[in-house]
Amino acid sequence: MVQVVTDSPARRALDVAAAIRLYVDDELTVRQVGQRLGFSHTAVHDALVAAGVQLRPRGSRAKRIPAKTRAAIVAGYKAGERTAVLRARHQVSAQSIRNIVAEAGVPLRQGGCPPGGRRRRFDRDRAVLLARQGWPAGAIAVMTGFSEGHVRRELRALGYGRRPIPAGEELAMRYDRAGSIRALAAELGCSPGRVKNALERDGIRRLPKAAELVALVREVGGRAAAARLGCSLARLRAALEAAGVPVRAVPAA
Repeated sequence: MVQVVTDSPARRALDVAAAIRLYVDDELTVRQVGQRLGFSHTAVHDALVAAGVQLRPRGSRAKRIPAKTRAAIVAGYKAGERTAVLRARHQVSAQSIRNIVAEAGVPLRQGGCPPGGRRRRFDRDRAVLLARQGWPAGAIAVMTGFSEGHVRRELRALGYGRRPIPAGEELAMRYDRAGSIRALAAELGCSPGRVKNALERDGIRRLPKAAELVALVREVGGRAAAARLGCSLARLRAALEAAGVPVRAVPAA
C-alpha cells in the first residue's frame, strides 16, 4: 500500500487507499477527505495526484452531486422534463442541471422549450387559481413546469405581491409549530431568507427541546424560564403543550 508521510508533528502516514475511496467512491471533495482523515487538503491533493487519481474540476457543485442523482437528472431531462421540475425534485440549481446534462453529452434545450417543440405559454388562469388556493410560488412552479422566478414575476404582474410575514408573538408561535425556518417558509409561501430576517428582526430564537424546557421550568419556574429564554409565558406554555407535556404537572420553583 502506498503511503505518504506528511509534515505533521506526529509524522502519521496518510492512508492513500482510504483517501481514494472517499474521493472516488464517496465523492467527497479533497478538503472533506482531509477533514475526515485528519490531514490538510494539500497533503490529500498531493497523495491523490501521486496515486494517479484524476481530480475533478474545482468550483462545480455538479461534480459533488451523487452519480445516481446525476443519472436521474439526465434521464429526466432527456424525457422532456423541465428544468424547474428537476430543480425542485433534486434540490439543485439550474446551472448544475445544465452542467450535468452537458457533461453527459445531451444537447441543451433552448430556454423554456421542450425538445423539438414550441415554447409553452404560461397558464395565468391556472396560476391565479393555485395562488388563491394558497399554494406558494415554488409549488406553482413545479405544477406548471416553469421556474419559481418566472411564476413570481407573472403573479406580481397579476397583482399578487409578496405575502406579508407575521410578526411578534404570532411569528414566534408559527415558528414553533412549523419546527424549522424552511418549513415555515413553505407554509408562508416565501423564501427561507425572508423568514430568517423576520425572526432576527423580532429577536425570536428557537426554543430548546421539551426535556430541556421542563428541566428549566422545574429549576426556576415558568416566568423566570420565559424571561431567560427571551419569550412570552404563553409561548413557553404552548411549546410544552405541543410536546405533550402537561403544563400543570410541571411544578414551579
